[in-house]
Amino acid sequence: MSAPAAPETPRILLVISAEPAPETLEEIAAGRQPRRDYLALRDASGADLLTPSMATATAVGRMRARLGGKPAALAWAAFQRRNRYKTIFTDNEGTGLPLALLLRGAHPGKPRHVCLSHYLSSAKKRVLFRLGAGRRIDTLITHATAQARIAVETLGLLAKQVALLPYFADERFWDPALATPAPSQERPMICSAGLEFRDYATLIAALRDQEVDARIGAASHWARHNAFGASAQLPANVTVSAYNYQQLRDLYASARFVVIPLRDVDNQAGITTILEAMAMGKAVVVTRTRGQTDVVRDWRSGAAAPPPGFLAAPEMAQSLGALPTGWYVRPDDSDDLRDAINYLLAHPEIAEEMGRNARRVVKGYFGLDAFVARFATLLRD
Repeated sequence: MSAPAAPETPRILLVISAEPAPETLEEIAAGRQPRRDYLALRDASGADLLTPSMATATAVGRMRARLGGKPAALAWAAFQRRNRYKTIFTDNEGTGLPLALLLRGAHPGKPRHVCLSHYLSSAKKRVLFRLGAGRRIDTLITHATAQARIAVETLGLLAKQVALLPYFADERFWDPALATPAPSQERPMICSAGLEFRDYATLIAALRDQEVDARIGAASHWARHNAFGASAQLPANVTVSAYNYQQLRDLYASARFVVIPLRDVDNQAGITTILEAMAMGKAVVVTRTRGQTDVVRDWRSGAAAPPPGFLAAPEMAQSLGALPTGWYVRPDDSDDLRDAINYLLAHPEIAEEMGRNARRVVKGYFGLDAFVARFATLLRD
C-alpha cells in the first residue's frame, strides 16, 4: 500500500497589516461586525496569513519592528518566506514597497508579488519607486481609476502590471432588513460618517439655518480634526458622535440619505462610507473629487454613457447600467451641497428610488462575496 500523499503546501501568502483581536473575531462570527475581506480571501484562496504578531514573534523580529516599524518587520518576514510560496500578497504600500526592494536580488518572478495600493501620491512612495520597487511588483492592485493612472503615468509601471479592483461593502452585514431605524422625528435627518479627507466644514456651512438634522459618525473630539476646519461651534442641527458598527447601521437606516463631503484629493477617500450607505439602500450625495469618480451614478446623467472616470469593466457596466444611485457635488462648494440636500429633501421619492438602485448595485457588483471571488482569481492567475 502506497503512503498517503503529503498535504500540498499553500501557494499564496497573504501579508496582512491588520490583526483582529479574538473578541473582534467573535463579534464578526456573531454578525455584530462586518466580515473582513482578508479572512474571506484566505478561506477562498486556501492561503496562509502572515500578521504583525507573527513577524515580531522572535527577538530579532521585535528589534526590526523597533528600528524600522512593523511594516518593515512584516516585509522582512515575508522575504524570509519567499521560497515557500508561488505568490506573496501585501495589503498596503508600507509593507509592499520594502518587500519589493528586498526581492530585487531574488529570482525574477519568483515569488510573484501582488501589492494592494491605497495612495500612491506621496513623495516617499515615489522615491521608493525610483529606487526600483516597481520592478518587483508583478501586479499592483488599485481600487480607483485615478490611482491606476498615477501608477502608469507618474510611477512608470506598465499598464499590464496594474489591476483595477473596485472596493466593497459586506452586503450581508450592511442590510436594511437587519437595522432598527429610529422613530420618525418632526424634522428629516441625514447623516455622514468617517474622518479620512473629510470636509465637514463645507457640510456644516451648507446645513446652517436649514430645517434638517444631521448626525455625523466621527471621533467625539471632533474639533481637533481638520475635517471640521476652523469650526468653533456646531450649529444646533448637527450632532457628532462615535458609533459602533451596529449603531452605524441603524443610523444609515434612519437617515433620508447619506452625505459624504470630501476634500479634493486624488485617492478614493470616502469609498467605505459610500458603499456602506449604498448597501443600506440609501442615496448618496458625494463630493466629486479627483479620486472619487468611479462608484456613484449621478441621477442627472440620465441614460447616457457613464461619466468620465467611471469604471469600464464590462461586468460592472452590466450591474450598474443606467441606474442612478446618487448626486455628485463640486468640491468646497457649500451652496452646491445645500442645493443637492434641499432638492432630495423636497423630492423624497427620488432619494428613495436611488436608494433602491444603490442596494441593487452593491448586491450585484460591490458586495464582499463578489469582491473576494474577483480577488482570489487575481491571486491565482
